[in-house]
Amino acid sequence: MAATDKIIAAGAVVTRVGPKGPEYLLVYRDYRDDWTFPKGKVESGEHILAAAVREVREETGFAIELGLPLPTQTYKIEGRIKDSHYWFAKLLSGTFVPNDEVNEIAWLTFDDAAKKLTYEHDVDVLKAAAAAKATTPMVVLRHTQSVKRAEWAISAESLDEPDAYRPLTSVGRIQAGILSSALAAYGISELHSSDSVRCRDTVGPYATARSLAITLEPSLSEEQHLDSPETASGRASELATIDSAIVLCTHRPVLPTVMKALANKFELETEVKKAFDPALTPGSMVVYHRDLSDLTKIVAVERHMH
Repeated sequence: MAATDKIIAAGAVVTRVGPKGPEYLLVYRDYRDDWTFPKGKVESGEHILAAAVREVREETGFAIELGLPLPTQTYKIEGRIKDSHYWFAKLLSGTFVPNDEVNEIAWLTFDDAAKKLTYEHDVDVLKAAAAAKATTPMVVLRHTQSVKRAEWAISAESLDEPDAYRPLTSVGRIQAGILSSALAAYGISELHSSDSVRCRDTVGPYATARSLAITLEPSLSEEQHLDSPETASGRASELATIDSAIVLCTHRPVLPTVMKALANKFELETEVKKAFDPALTPGSMVVYHRDLSDLTKIVAVERHMH
């Protein structure tokens, strides 16, 4: 079976605090006669994180914020392989109204939810959600596609401009727009970026949408990193201690220094340090879910390649 034949779906286990402790959101679909978690297919060109948030909103009317990734469920449906990706999610707001896909919802304790779920694989996801810790993400992002250095150097309008002014391509601007919805899924509240135009413009759409300031990090630009990688390393280590949802956008040559600094900061075992592989394509990111009670502990790592 070709990879393109695979169905990719995204959803979430949404939680809230009830009178007896944590409650989990289940949805009932009359056309399938099942109780499950809200989820749906990822649309063409859509970021999988954005798809998870959108599907929950469309099926339940609830706005959510994603946390830890949960086990991906792989199974066959109508002769095709389907990967359903889930995240632990916090309820923000919203009101349920029955719709074409979901007829009824239920907020249930763990025991009641485990009994009500139609599919055994969903119980595995529920167990993972019940064990999930409170975390805050640190996103390390490589800027999206920019004009090639050689093209910029010979461009008439750039003859007197430094490389730091090199802009994104039209593809890069589209990628930045897609990334905006991905950052929103995590509720990113602090934006840090190299002061180069291509990095600032990568997080720019999200900054505009959320009315957030971008904190410029000159030491994490290509030019200053070349002069003083030690300064860049120290600054990356400092950013890891910020206890809010943060994104750092920087460059390919700077990423190895950033990743090494973070690996040392988090004092991880050698095999876990593979999560700090700096090989990211333009617009790709690594998400470190840090334990809120101890930011030096990484609970989970995601890599989202563009």
